[in-house]
Amino acid sequence: MRLGGNNLEGAPMEPAFALHTAARRYCLDQYAFWHKQMTDIARREADATREILDSVAAIVSRYNVLNAIRIELERIEPAKLNGLGDTRKLLILAGELADDIFTQGPTREVERKATEEERAAFAAYIRSLSLSSLSEVASLPYRRVLTDEESKSIWPRFRTQWQIGDGYWYPLADCTLPDVVAFNASAFEVEMPVARLQSILTAHGISRVWELREFGPEYEQDILLFEPFYNGAEGYWSSAELDWLIYASHESSVTVAGWLLHELKMAWPSWKLEEWIF
Repeated sequence: MRLGGNNLEGAPMEPAFALHTAARRYCLDQYAFWHKQMTDIARREADATREILDSVAAIVSRYNVLNAIRIELERIEPAKLNGLGDTRKLLILAGELADDIFTQGPTREVERKATEEERAAFAAYIRSLSLSSLSEVASLPYRRVLTDEESKSIWPRFRTQWQIGDGYWYPLADCTLPDVVAFNASAFEVEMPVARLQSILTAHGISRVWELREFGPEYEQDILLFEPFYNGAEGYWSSAELDWLIYASHESSVTVAGWLLHELKMAWPSWKLEEWIF
């Protein structure tokens, strides 16, 4: 079993890998919990009183730091983990130090307190996991944040292969390559849902994809985590052969290129009606 991948059905993970997986799942689950809390408050409370605003600010701080911790955990290559004791220390340190633009800068006491509480809760959770409990940890799809060196190596290949400049790509910039079409993002998401795209890629033997962004973390990830959407940063997706590409832009366009475009046209007969128009 390769530690960096999904474990075989029913096969126990090695303890260090299980601990890392449990830490990732904790961040994902707690992020979802606090995000729902904020959504529920916004739906329930009509008046934005000071108390409500403080409550929302604290919740936002909680899920922001959980997301930062999750990203820091996913910088770690599971296959390179040492023993359980060293891994436990490494993960707790990640929880203490994880930081990004959403957790930096001056904050009010209510926000600082919420952030500190979430870091402490994460550390307590990691310390609490016994060897027996780790034997029951369920696997998660592989996802790892690319190192700066990896990103610097991959980006020139993307640019050369697909005529990507320093700014945006087609349709927001010129591209003379064949087999490149831009679609309206809203129609694309309806007609070519994630599960359908994943199925097409899997049928072509693709199990992992690269996700490169205008800014923010970039990933090598399992096909099950492939979601080609704009998230505030321009996004590019492909795999090692670079013979297909998806680009999602801030102008509500999704561009598909390479052999994937031919597959899309067969699966979406009315595709031409939804070409993106500036």
